[in-house]
Amino acid sequence: MKALLKDRPEPGLTLADIPKPEVRNPDDVLFKVEYCAVCVGEVKVYEWNEWAANDKTLQLPTVLGHEASGVVVEVGPAVKDFKPGDRIVNDPILYCGTCRNCREGFTNMCENREIYGKRRGAFAEYAVLPERSICRLNDRLSLEEGAVLENLGIAMHAVECEHHDPGDWAVVLGCGPIGVLAVQCLEAAGVNVVATDISDARLDFARRNTGALVLDAKKEDPVARVLDLTHGRGADFVIEMAASQRVLEQAFDMVRIRGTVVTISTFNDPVSFNPFFKMTRREIRLQAVMGRNAMTWRRMEQIIDAGKLNLKPYVSCVLSLEDYARGFEMVQDHNIMKVLLKP
Repeated sequence: MKALLKDRPEPGLTLADIPKPEVRNPDDVLFKVEYCAVCVGEVKVYEWNEWAANDKTLQLPTVLGHEASGVVVEVGPAVKDFKPGDRIVNDPILYCGTCRNCREGFTNMCENREIYGKRRGAFAEYAVLPERSICRLNDRLSLEEGAVLENLGIAMHAVECEHHDPGDWAVVLGCGPIGVLAVQCLEAAGVNVVATDISDARLDFARRNTGALVLDAKKEDPVARVLDLTHGRGADFVIEMAASQRVLEQAFDMVRIRGTVVTISTFNDPVSFNPFFKMTRREIRLQAVMGRNAMTWRRMEQIIDAGKLNLKPYVSCVLSLEDYARGFEMVQDHNIMKVLLKP
């Protein structure tokens, strides 16, 4: 079968023919990959920047790709909830199910976790995963929309970090796919949302697909605007996803006393700030998030069933696996939402 490999520690990828995976374990699920979205993290691996070179979870050679949707082809004898023909999506955090974090429900923080796309992945015609890492695709969604659910999971998990009351103020710094999805999740909870970016295309997308106050950070000071909107109090909740020292500092400057700053970004370089002046004096909470867990998935299902989300606009382009270079270049421009590769 055809698959997209990262096989050398240098820029670029290789489209290769490799053996089709097989059901080997009792809980294995073999599925035909219909779509797999290109992630910013995979662009870093494609470029082979310092971030990628220092990623200890990445083991070469590997098939990349972790935001997939597909159709089940074959299941192992211990699989209970899936059968051939079922439409599925994958959870990129392959968890053990037995460690303390897993037993407490924090499967995204599994002590023995494998991150999908680092040792094996879904930029391929077929893939195999254990049943616990497979989720049924909601009947309301197409397979194309299913490839966006990984991003929705991160957005929902970020929003879940703190309880929100209707009328609270939240700020999302960065209008990429996860950022705009986070805006929509917050709006579904009745929260007032401000969203910022510097990309005209992403600002326009956020304006068309949310009810947030969308600010062009090239033209106005988002900190001053948020303080004005909140009568000097500051935002209750800020999500930072621009991977920028300047934007992280903005987050601290616009959040209220005892507010929360959530960071999701994959920073290329270290950032620096003085915790005493930025956090301690006002008891600011800094929270990092990764992936999603079972509770997140339940809330995602609820918001989808309630008709609160339209995922179709997030699919900017669908390309063949052979046209991967064009897809990665489009994601590098940071002016679109999701590029899907179709094996």
